[in-house]
Amino acid sequence: MTPSQKTRADYLHRSAIRVALEAKENAVKKEFDRVIRKTHEALELLFKGLLIEQGIEPAKTHDLSQLYQRIANPKFQLQEDDLTFLTEQRIPAFYGAPDFVPDEDYSDEDCSRCLSLLAAAGL
Repeated sequence: MTPSQKTRADYLHRSAIRVALEAKENAVKKEFDRVIRKTHEALELLFKGLLIEQGIEPAKTHDLSQLYQRIANPKFQLQEDDLTFLTEQRIPAFYGAPDFVPDEDYSDEDCSRCLSLLAAAGL
């Protein structure tokens, strides 16, 4: 890893930690839509930092499953269905849908799922 890659990877790890903290603060406030968004963002930052550490330039994607699959020997295990859930919920959590209001339609269960993912990833 070059010094530039190390600097970039370190930045992404620090950012992932900060964003995970925001997700936890949102959970306390029961802002479940923000928990979804921030959990996705924290994991995306973490995965991209790990890829850079391994000398792999991460794809310009928000697909957590795709990013996670490229990490060689991750130190934590996450379930594909959880990563797919977060990837699929990223846009609705931001913008809603005709029959979906983000700050009303996510649940305590969704929040718990996110917090468990952050814990499993060491965030």
